[in-house]
Amino acid sequence: MEAYGKIFVVVAVLAVILVGVFIYLFTIDRKLRKLEKEIEEKSTQNKK
Repeated sequence: MEAYGKIFVVVAVLAVILVGVFIYLFTIDRKLRKLEKEIEEKSTQNKK
């Protein structure tokens, strides 16, 4: 019966880790999109 409760702890820890990784990837993606947009804007300004 004691092992039954431990599996929930393991699942909870894994869920927290996965949520953290997804949040990290989401923020990195937003920063990359912002940088790509800035680079694109600068390259179009230089062509003019």
